[in-house]
Amino acid sequence: MIDKALTQVYFNWQEKLDNNEWYFSSAFASIVKDMNPEQAFAYIPNVVQMLLQIDGEFLIWETMYFLLQIYEIANTTEIHPELSGNWEVLTQRISEYPDVYKTPFQELKRDLRLP
Repeated sequence: MIDKALTQVYFNWQEKLDNNEWYFSSAFASIVKDMNPEQAFAYIPNVVQMLLQIDGEFLIWETMYFLLQIYEIANTTEIHPELSGNWEVLTQRISEYPDVYKTPFQELKRDLRLP
């Protein structure tokens, strides 16, 4: 089950974004503000599951950058089992969005030292 705070980020997001162009940045920052590395690593499944559920290049782009932010806080290149177990499905899904595949997805692969 995905964390309620993360689920709320996507509720009425268009309206929130219209009112604040930095909406996603602010919303994600509020989720991670007090996270330590262990908590961040444990949070990765939430973001992976969200990436598998949402549609649209913009939302996937924003969420990929959130996953990168989570990994930065986790301060590790260890691939979380949730990410590993969903890697093929996630790769296939993200490849449908060329800009996401070309930029944040490649950054994730580089940061995690994946081929």
